[in-house]
Amino acid sequence: MSIRRRAFPFGFFPLGSSGPRRDLRPGSRAGSILSMSEEGKTDAAAVAATAPGTERWKQLWNRFAEQSVDLVIVIAQPSYSVEYINPAGRAMLGLRLDESIEDRSMMEFVSNDCLWTLLNDATPTAWRNGSWQGDLEVRRANGEELATLATLTAQSGHGALADALVMIARNRSDERRNLITLKRDQRYLRSLLENLPDNIYFKDLQSRFVRVSYAMSAKFGASEPEALVGKSDFDFFTPEHAQPAFDAEQQIIRTERPIVNLEEKETWPDGRVTWASTTKLPFYNEYGQIVGTFGVTRDITARKHTEAALADSQRRLLDASRMAGMAEVASGVLHNVGNAFNSVNTSATLIADQLRASRLSSLTKVSQLLEQNLAQLPEFFAKDNRGKQLPQFIIELARQLQRERDDLTRELETLRKGVDHIKAVIAMQQNFANASSLAESLKLADLITEGLTICQSSLVKSGVEIVRDLQPVPQVMATRHRVLEILVNLINNAEHAAMGTTESKPRVTFTIRSIDAKSVQLSIRDNGTGISPENLQKIFSFGFTTKKGGHGFGLHNSALAAKEMNGKLFAKSEGLGKGAEFVLVLPVADTVPPAS
Repeated sequence: MSIRRRAFPFGFFPLGSSGPRRDLRPGSRAGSILSMSEEGKTDAAAVAATAPGTERWKQLWNRFAEQSVDLVIVIAQPSYSVEYINPAGRAMLGLRLDESIEDRSMMEFVSNDCLWTLLNDATPTAWRNGSWQGDLEVRRANGEELATLATLTAQSGHGALADALVMIARNRSDERRNLITLKRDQRYLRSLLENLPDNIYFKDLQSRFVRVSYAMSAKFGASEPEALVGKSDFDFFTPEHAQPAFDAEQQIIRTERPIVNLEEKETWPDGRVTWASTTKLPFYNEYGQIVGTFGVTRDITARKHTEAALADSQRRLLDASRMAGMAEVASGVLHNVGNAFNSVNTSATLIADQLRASRLSSLTKVSQLLEQNLAQLPEFFAKDNRGKQLPQFIIELARQLQRERDDLTRELETLRKGVDHIKAVIAMQQNFANASSLAESLKLADLITEGLTICQSSLVKSGVEIVRDLQPVPQVMATRHRVLEILVNLINNAEHAAMGTTESKPRVTFTIRSIDAKSVQLSIRDNGTGISPENLQKIFSFGFTTKKGGHGFGLHNSALAAKEMNGKLFAKSEGLGKGAEFVLVLPVADTVPPAS
């Protein structure tokens, strides 16, 4: 190896050295690299062969410099011209192996922010104490700056050699980027733990809490999250909930399989019962070993109570439906009850307002920030499984929680409309007693007559003309009060639509025809406002209505009732202003096995 003006220096400190050498001249005992023997005697020949300044000494240090993965650079003093850069150093600085460094100054390879440190701290300290170690930013040929941990060793000149500094620098740019990324991710996680209203927790292999969110500590009555560290579910819940939760977490640890959106019943020592939706996952250390679990738990007690109330209302509706009869249709309550259920509606509206005013937006901001920086994540996140999982988990968690909030708001709105419907039907059904809900053989013509009789007052008042085209058909197998319910709903709708006709006389036409040997159809056609093609596709959807003040459940329930009787209900219209036709298809009585 050839270097300009001098042989490779000797006697300098590598990274991690314990202190300066007081005498670095060739032949000094301080420069020896051999240790004393057990008897405390020195091999004089070995010392002489490897003493600083000898050929063996130069070979050893030259080999060290050439094979070192760190930057090794020799800097002449006091000119700061560069005399030597090892291969690894050239790669670090962006220099070719054959690129000349003659007339290159060390100032070119140190960042502007660190020039003062080099000139006024590192260099004087190295000459005063023998060496200096600290952070120093070096500049690559392309202008990029790298953070390094540098050691400068002063080398006094002798003979024809001038004074020089030997610098060994280790690239710490990745460490610094990783540290910045780690601190940023810690801020993200802290934002979740401090602001999210759900319970976030990390547990060890014994299912003891090691870290929890502020919301969770408040729920458990603790003054701060640290008060829960070392405790477990058994310290807060009864065994009825704590034991299954513990068993589930141990299963996650054994199988490494997460549990997603598990609904749990929580029983508290004071007798309270709450419900929670829980997602739990295995938690790994930096070596990929499972060290516990972590999860998010959302309180769904209010939702459970709402679902229970809805289920109870549905049960009551079904019970009342079994006792339904002629008086149900006569009462006409399906379209006349409007505001009787205001209190329930008000409660549902308040819940929806609370959801809209939740602090979920803070999580959304965190998620958006992560998404904006995904493309710039450092190598740590590109290659290390821990780095790849944590940001993506935070992002997906924020998205999931936002979607759940939107879904719950929509569900509550649907619940409000559904409860209105349930109340109306229950009130209507309460006037019935002992009405049969069994299917029986019925004449469609007689049912049309009954339905028109029920709606006669309204039809006469509106002046709608009734046209009957009833051909002889076989009897059908159906439930009387369910068919009447469908007919009354269709007659009322047809009357309302016919009143909007531009013709001189509103008209509703009833037709009965046999389709084949197994089914009969009944159609109710009006000459009214008609149905647009886009609305025709969703006319039977729950909550959809084109009538001002309509509820949007009449046709939906009618279609369901037809399906329950092994029939179907569908609509036809050529468009707005061209009327509409609703067709009810029912099975012929002789083709349906009798009920046992």
